[in-house]
Amino acid sequence: MTDPIMDLVETAIIPDVFISGMADMENLGDGNFRCIFYSRQRAIYERGKFEHVIVCRLVMSAGAAHAMLKQIAHAVERGSDNADSIGFPGGALQ
Repeated sequence: MTDPIMDLVETAIIPDVFISGMADMENLGDGNFRCIFYSRQRAIYERGKFEHVIVCRLVMSAGAAHAMLKQIAHAVERGSDNADSIGFPGGALQ
């Protein structure tokens, strides 16, 4: 939110990934962190049970992690479910 408005380029199709939660955050040193995200789903081989499948790992700098936390907090505070609520300058990503 303090960053200047930037042009974003998507040179390949980047899929959306649904997550149910974050399993772990590792400090990799040198100011970098790895976040492991999972999705809760019905177990494939055990009827009636659920499992937590890792769907995404993000490695980011401490600065990026801090900025992301601020944007998430801002979106939750606004309580809106539309794309404009994610706090990007100039509105939602197109």
